[in-house]
Amino acid sequence: MMLKRVVEYNKAKHIHEIWPNLRVFNSGGVAFEPYRKSFGQLIGKPMTYIDTYLASEGFMAYQARPNDDMAMKLSTNSGIYFEFVPFSEDTIDDMGRVADNAPALSLSDVEQGKEYILIISTVAGTWRYMIGDTIRITDKEHAEIVITGRTKHFLNVVGSQLSVIQMNNAMKEMEETFGLKIPEFTVAAVRKGDDYIHHWYIGAEGQADEEKLRKALDEKLKEANKAYKMARSKALKDVKVTLTKPDTFYKWVEKNQSKGGQVKVPRVMKEKEFEKWKLFADEQPS
Repeated sequence: MMLKRVVEYNKAKHIHEIWPNLRVFNSGGVAFEPYRKSFGQLIGKPMTYIDTYLASEGFMAYQARPNDDMAMKLSTNSGIYFEFVPFSEDTIDDMGRVADNAPALSLSDVEQGKEYILIISTVAGTWRYMIGDTIRITDKEHAEIVITGRTKHFLNVVGSQLSVIQMNNAMKEMEETFGLKIPEFTVAAVRKGDDYIHHWYIGAEGQADEEKLRKALDEKLKEANKAYKMARSKALKDVKVTLTKPDTFYKWVEKNQSKGGQVKVPRVMKEKEFEKWKLFADEQPS
């Protein structure tokens, strides 16, 4: 948003007309991938993107080998001990908490390609703390990971088992298919009688037919996730998509919380929170 304002203020075509030597963008605190396409519209020269994983509890990981998948190397020599709980519906409850009997593995015991809930202990006194993120091991030899989502943002009300990274990947494909830029979205499982639907609000720059977008998103998620496909044949009866502007999300944050780098719109909302969001979003200009 800051880069966009600088470009607009200076009536420039892109940020490199203002900052010609800008070469590296260091991201952290939020997944960069959903913003990559919008960011690309603001630059005029090739950029190197380097992701980091830092929190109040410690500096977890950094991108030691810049690449397209944004994998980061765990910081294993800076006073943090990592444990990994296999991520499944058996190890996590509906509130995003780890089950008491869930196994915890060391880095040497994890499997490449699998998703885990991250547990940390630190020299500062944090003891077996669940930081709230899920990660996937992309390269065990180099201790590299990607963040796949938040334990509380795991959509599994009717067994759909959707993680944020699957949602992000689906949105990336919707961008390519429909010529959109989708920096923001949120979804909730909403009860309809005895069944549920997934209601998506997609903050997009550009225009698309909501019904075509709904069908394409539904099919993409069925292809990517067997559990979702199974849920769609049972209690998850339908999918609804509402297109809105990205500014709707930023206005919601401003109204309900406060602006700043640490404030994020949740990708997955509980039904009660979603009811308030829907009332607000539907009042915004389309």
